[in-house]
Amino acid sequence: MIVSLSGVLARWDADTSVAWVEVGGVGYEVLIPVFAHGWLEQHAIDDELRLYTYYHVSERQPAPLLIGFQHEQERQFFRKFIDVPDVGPVKAVRALTHPVSEIARWVEAEDVKALQQLPGIGQRLSQTIVANLHGKLTQEAMLGDDAPPSSERTAAVGALFVDAVDALMSLQYSHREAEQLVTARLRGEPETIELEELLRSILEQQAPA
Repeated sequence: MIVSLSGVLARWDADTSVAWVEVGGVGYEVLIPVFAHGWLEQHAIDDELRLYTYYHVSERQPAPLLIGFQHEQERQFFRKFIDVPDVGPVKAVRALTHPVSEIARWVEAEDVKALQQLPGIGQRLSQTIVANLHGKLTQEAMLGDDAPPSSERTAAVGALFVDAVDALMSLQYSHREAEQLVTARLRGEPETIELEELLRSILEQQAPA
């Protein structure tokens, strides 16, 4: 299993989403999800870079396939995503046109309409994704789109998310509505807010004008 590559960028083709990474004189062809194009395009040819990779080969896909990510958390999300029935690695990498954090927030909010805008993800498959992954992506939903958080931060954010949802449910909000409200409030600044402040902010927004 090839889990990461550290080398130099030898070639990049945005049209096919394929990068060549040369490591110790050996070139690897790596498929890059669309959401990561901007990051890769910040690198010039011969620049050093590190990719976290998922290696795939099967009877139906006999040609080895390497899929590359900027952050380890994105690779972890990908592994969860391809465990969903009818979502294999090829379909998954084509579907990832939005940041992992955004897709995770859609799943946690059970927003099947948003998921349907991903290439190859129709109504039935979007429902299957929610059914299989809802409740399993709370930490990914809180990730920033630019920089990976530390393990301590992701654990803290995940705990904050769960505590806030539980608190709102005790106030007679449905589980789905509570998750949607917490996700929306935490978006973009999860590390700067305490539970009491988070709940107060949500309840103030929900109060009638």
